[in-house]
Amino acid sequence: MNTQTGTTTPVDSAVDGKPAPIDWSILDAMKVLQKPDKPDVRRKLMSVYISSAPPLMDAIKAAVGNGDALALKDAAHSMKSSSLSIGALKFGKTCGELEQLGRDNSLADASALLVRAESEFIAAYSAFLDALEQDR
Repeated sequence: MNTQTGTTTPVDSAVDGKPAPIDWSILDAMKVLQKPDKPDVRRKLMSVYISSAPPLMDAIKAAVGNGDALALKDAAHSMKSSSLSIGALKFGKTCGELEQLGRDNSLADASALLVRAESEFIAAYSAFLDALEQDR
């Protein structure tokens, strides 16, 4: 986050035509929620995501490993919603695909999709950590 301009600095950009892990414009649009003399709402959202996302990712992994479609649907839905709302669009869409597999009770492709989700999660999580550390 660039404290001088009030915008979130993109620490990752699109590579080879593939989307960056974070759409920073979504976080920047949240400036309208900022109250004067209060902590930066965008930093708070990133911090909450960083603390809440790993247990959800663990729940997704466990659900796939256990073949539990209902647990996968629930965990992937929660992760999808929080990821999309904070700008982790690519990962959020993958979570949506995992959620749909759970809804369909069809976990045959879940392991392969989980590999992609884990990679996207690491990229998004790292981007948020990097953005928070830029202000230190």
